[in-house]
Amino acid sequence: MSQDEFNQLLKRYLEGKTTEQEDQLLSEWYNSPANQVEVDLPNNQKNDIEKRMWRSIRQQIRPAVGTRLVRLAWISGIAACLVLGSLWMYTLSTYQPEPVIATTQKVQTGIEVKNTQQSEQEVVLPDGSVVVLSQNSSLMYDKSFNQARREVYLRGEAFFNVKRDVTKPFVVHAGDLVTEVLGTSFRIRQNEEGKKTEVSVRSGKVSVYAREDNPLRERNGVILTQNQRVLYDAVTRNIVPTLVEDPLPKVPVEQVRAALVFQEVPLEEVLSQLTQLYGIEFVISNPKAKACHITADLNGLSLFTQLELVCKSIDATYEKRGTVVFINGDGC
Repeated sequence: MSQDEFNQLLKRYLEGKTTEQEDQLLSEWYNSPANQVEVDLPNNQKNDIEKRMWRSIRQQIRPAVGTRLVRLAWISGIAACLVLGSLWMYTLSTYQPEPVIATTQKVQTGIEVKNTQQSEQEVVLPDGSVVVLSQNSSLMYDKSFNQARREVYLRGEAFFNVKRDVTKPFVVHAGDLVTEVLGTSFRIRQNEEGKKTEVSVRSGKVSVYAREDNPLRERNGVILTQNQRVLYDAVTRNIVPTLVEDPLPKVPVEQVRAALVFQEVPLEEVLSQLTQLYGIEFVISNPKAKACHITADLNGLSLFTQLELVCKSIDATYEKRGTVVFINGDGC
């Protein structure tokens, strides 16, 4: 039986038009040892393929009335299995991985790059984006990357410097966490078990959300900008936004030096200057502290060391709450 004849038989089976002999033929085909195919794919890609298959099945099943409704009810489960099995076999039989070079390996969905070196490994993608893979990390992408989509799958840790293309968002899958950008630089880090994932932004803006199997359910996600990060727990599916451990200035070093010297400057102006430099929001809890004057040279210090010196000079403290820093104190 040709593939076309088999497809027509499946279609008639879904419509309830097959004979008992044809039903028996399909049942024997489904239970045959040759049809028991083991597919070696990552779980997230198996889920994506399975969802596409179910969409195809649902498009073929139509509402029915009378006795036809009863028939469709009991055959839909078997038909679904038959169609899924057929599509799995078709996917495997038609897949032909393209040749790969150097450190890449052939995988069933395209190309996989694994870093087995002792140092970081730089990978240049077809669109010109650069990925720096940490040791024991891997990156996988389809051979059609950058034709209609830019989509990659990460295991481990990597730093991404994405080439901007407003027509093709760049999407990174790290377990259940999805990071989507147009053009920016950011880092993704997973622990060895893949249960904890961190995304931190060095420049630009990214959208981070947890993959949701139910399209009707609202996505759990946040928007991150420079010096912000999220911590994702795959068990609880919680996404917690916070600040990176060592925020970096958004402007050249020469401008930073001049901007970080203060002589009797009100606290509110000092914090406003730091916001422009780091893109971080500061909130003064007590309005009386806004007018406290600061005299300091903050050059050569990390942001949080700068904040410690500023706060000590006015007998205040700082507190990180998510992506915002609060300044607490009674004023001067």
